[in-house]
Amino acid sequence: MQRLGSQEDRLLVVRSNHLHHLVSRFFFTLVAKGPEQNEVDWVRQQLSDREFELWAQMSSADRVHSISVAKRVRLDLPGDKTASTAGLLHDVGKVAVRSGVTTRVVASIAKPMVTAERLKRWSSSGSFLSNLASFLEYPRIGAELLQAAGSDEFVVRWAAEHHLQKDKWTVDERRGEVLVRADYLAM
Repeated sequence: MQRLGSQEDRLLVVRSNHLHHLVSRFFFTLVAKGPEQNEVDWVRQQLSDREFELWAQMSSADRVHSISVAKRVRLDLPGDKTASTAGLLHDVGKVAVRSGVTTRVVASIAKPMVTAERLKRWSSSGSFLSNLASFLEYPRIGAELLQAAGSDEFVVRWAAEHHLQKDKWTVDERRGEVLVRADYLAM
């Protein structure tokens, strides 16, 4: 068996794993039905009224995904309701953007190549690129929505930071690691 020793080898494995994750999420999104009523009831108990209103606006696939993330977080951080709430609401910014399958696929492909300057230029174009720029900004948008809803500061910050590299986080590292792992493993 060949050992993956170089940084390039390890990067290739990471990219391959990420691609597999994105492809799996894509197909899941195409066939996902909404959560079961008992799951919706559970979410209702976890969130404030204003948070639940935001969560209920998420797509079926995003709601199912969020429940899966929150339940995985609960396994690693039992009793940490704030962390599981962050799992439920980390993608809530998507509710403010028209984000069909095409937008989501293009965003996943384009994200590594998008600079702040390009994002600003796209935002003012008034075209598909404008919508794409908005989708790429959904973590920031979600944080603003959660701030306005009165969410816990950790939940707000995690929504904003959940796609950042670990060295850019302002949140508790242990909680962030659990949330990233749960987000990656959840469909």
